[in-house]
Amino acid sequence: MSKETPPGINARLLSLLHHRAKTLRRGDGIGLPIAQTSTYFVPGPPEADYTYTRDGNPTWTAVETQLSILENAPAVAFPSGMGGIAAVLYTQLSPGDKIVLPSDGYFAVRALVNEFVQPLGIEVVAWPTASFDTAPINNAKLVWIETPSNPGLDTCDIKQIAARAHAAGALCVADNTTATPYLQSPLDLGVDIVASSDTKAMAGHGDVQTGHL
Repeated sequence: MSKETPPGINARLLSLLHHRAKTLRRGDGIGLPIAQTSTYFVPGPPEADYTYTRDGNPTWTAVETQLSILENAPAVAFPSGMGGIAAVLYTQLSPGDKIVLPSDGYFAVRALVNEFVQPLGIEVVAWPTASFDTAPINNAKLVWIETPSNPGLDTCDIKQIAARAHAAGALCVADNTTATPYLQSPLDLGVDIVASSDTKAMAGHGDVQTGHL
């Protein structure tokens, strides 16, 4: 975790609180309506923002808009945090590539990498979060950090590691599940992609399962 205060986070929080007011019409509900449908009425040629919920849903769009305000970057929601994490791993790594990730990070991420990604011909290097500034990232394609780590809550210097990753020609991804964008903004510190399991601290109530990149 960096000791730097995320620039602009207070402005982002204010924007999050008030952004819907800009589009509200007289009689609209203040609370965000939840679209509970799988299909949409689209007579004629299927040219519409929404046709089938698998491809898009106004509730998802609203959630992604809110997340993008907090992250100050485009956001994509997933059915779970692991769904988003898998999307990064399977789209950014190819046989012969190398990934460096925390040896003390979230167990499900390490299990996914060890059981399904490594057998594809990916070199995997696991390194403790607390000493990640010395991790061997040479020739890496992807440098994955999780700070604070789950469950040990060890931290590392996001800005320094992102700079090292880029100098080595690697992408840097930060799992920001524990801190959330309310407390930490890895993108502002040089990270390329932020991953989050919003089932946890972001939602806070244990009543949803979702994640985002």
